[in-house]
This record gives sequence, structure tokens and C-alpha cells, in this order.
Amino acid sequence: MLAWSMSKIFLRYAREDDIPRLIADGVVPGGDDAAWQQRLALSMSEQRNGRRLVLVAEDRSGLVGMVQLVFKFPPGYNDPEAANGFDVGMIETLRVAPRTRGPVATELLQQAQMLARKKAITTLTFCLSIDDTRGIAMAKQWGFKEFRIMPEPNRMLAFFRKHL
Repeated sequence: MLAWSMSKIFLRYAREDDIPRLIADGVVPGGDDAAWQQRLALSMSEQRNGRRLVLVAEDRSGLVGMVQLVFKFPPGYNDPEAANGFDVGMIETLRVAPRTRGPVATELLQQAQMLARKKAITTLTFCLSIDDTRGIAMAKQWGFKEFRIMPEPNRMLAFFRKHL
């Protein structure tokens, strides 16, 4: 079990029983709880199958953050530039609850990078909505460089990568 603490924040691997807590504690945005429930259940399944790791950050008040490290996408979602199952992995769903103080997102990312290195990942990717100016600024601050823009039906996505 992963155990790492930072000023009263504990990082660990996520469990199935964290799914409703991630929603209730505000780590994932409200509005469509059923969609998040389904999405997070898929992530837990992918973690069991070795395709990703899901980490959560917790303090006395509850869950305060989450990050996912994707090694390989599930069937039907192939994108070897983003995560190929060998040496390219993707940071996904890096989120912190609005009440969170301090550098929790940075600590989650650093832990994910450490785990990626242990899995022989040499390149990490990160995908953000092109209108997420705060997220893009953070990705650049963390050393990620833009390498691809991809249109989706209702938004544009910017892909970033970083060599570890």
C-alpha cells in the first residue's frame, strides 16, 4: 500500500468505497453524479486490470484530491501518443476539492511521476481543455510542453508532454 504524507495530507491508492466520497467531498465537480459514478467505477476497474493507478489525497475532513496515471487505455480508446502501455503514460483527472489548501495538486503530480518512473514510463502526457487557462498554466509550470491540439464535438483539447 502506498503511504505518503504531506503536512497532514495522506496519499494512497483509491478503493471502490472512495467513489461516493470523491463526489460528496467535492473532489469531482457536482452536477452529474451518475456520470462521475460510472466514470470512476471504470477507473477502478482499469486499476484492477493494471491499466492505470488511481491515487487519492485525504485529510481529516475527507478526500481532498485525486490523480490517475494511465498506462494503457481500455479497448476502443487507443491513443499511443498519450499512453501506449510501455514507455508513455498519461496524467488524467488531476482534481482537488475547492476547500483544499496548499500544493495538493503538485504533490499528487509528483507522486504520480515517481510511480511512473518505477513503471519505466519515460514520457508523461497531460490533456486539458484549451479554455482551461489555469490548468494549462499549471501544466507548463510543472514542465509539460504542448504537442498536439485535438478538436472534439463541443471543445478543443490541448495535449502536453514531459520527458521524465
